[in-house]
Amino acid sequence: MTHRDLAFDARHYDLYLRYQRSRHPGGGMDEDSREQYRHFLLHSNIATELLEFWEGGMLRMVSLVDRLTDGFSSVYTFYEPGVLGASYGTFSILSQIQQCQVAGLPYVYLGYWIAQSRKMAYKAAFRPIEGFVQGAWVAPTASHSGG
Repeated sequence: MTHRDLAFDARHYDLYLRYQRSRHPGGGMDEDSREQYRHFLLHSNIATELLEFWEGGMLRMVSLVDRLTDGFSSVYTFYEPGVLGASYGTFSILSQIQQCQVAGLPYVYLGYWIAQSRKMAYKAAFRPIEGFVQGAWVAPTASHSGG
């Protein structure tokens, strides 16, 4: 894993487009221009960094992570869609958990989550888990946790 400043990189953009075209075809983001990509992912008012994950000389995944005073917050992750069964989202979270442990920080915020979304279901596997609902951190009920 390589830490990078929040800046445009053509390799990241190319990977992002492949990811969007595979995972979210026809949603509009699969045709994002460089400027739309920059606006969506590269503007932040807090400490945000890019985490690159390489395998065999190939860029496999990029995660955007906010560094907070009490932990790390996942912003967005995109990855090589052609590697079946890789579980890149899970790997990204495990990497962030490890970084928090090394830094002595107590929390990893998994980012936006829709319980009914199959593509986001992997997030519910991390325990303990809480959601920020109506201004308070609460444990999800069985009907909201996917289990």
